[in-house]
Amino acid sequence: MLFLGVLVVGTAVASLVGRQHSTWRDHFRRGFGAAMIVAGLSHLARPEPFLQHVPGWMPWPDATVAVTGIVEVALGLLMYWPQRLREHVGLTLVAYLVAVFPANVYVAIEGIDVQGQPGGLYSWLRLPLQALFVFLAWWSTRTPAGEPVPEGNGPVTANRPLQRTSH
Repeated sequence: MLFLGVLVVGTAVASLVGRQHSTWRDHFRRGFGAAMIVAGLSHLARPEPFLQHVPGWMPWPDATVAVTGIVEVALGLLMYWPQRLREHVGLTLVAYLVAVFPANVYVAIEGIDVQGQPGGLYSWLRLPLQALFVFLAWWSTRTPAGEPVPEGNGPVTANRPLQRTSH
């Protein structure tokens, strides 16, 4: 629930202090970035609950938790990156969230009481939240159709290749 709490509070703060031309996509993207950074730092500072998500058959559980923490911090920071990279960051974050989803399914199916989390149905209730997080990661990093994008700062598409600058 820490992730959801940081996402809500981070989005609210972004909407209150954001620039006047910011959209709800921007606010959610910033809130999501903050939530990912906090989640990643939690992996590194207090790995025990995250180790409980790693099935016993997986090698190097400590390294797995540390690497996922570093990846989460990096993806969270990248949510604040220039607009021309946001869609790539969003798709990478979507892929990451889908890749770690089986760990949450494992906890629910095995009935693992994760340290610091409520037991019972909680692990099952978290599963649909993951779909919400996937959607928000995708939605908050998209450039809406018809929205003007500053030259050289837009998404990379088949019709709009990445513009390289020479120095």
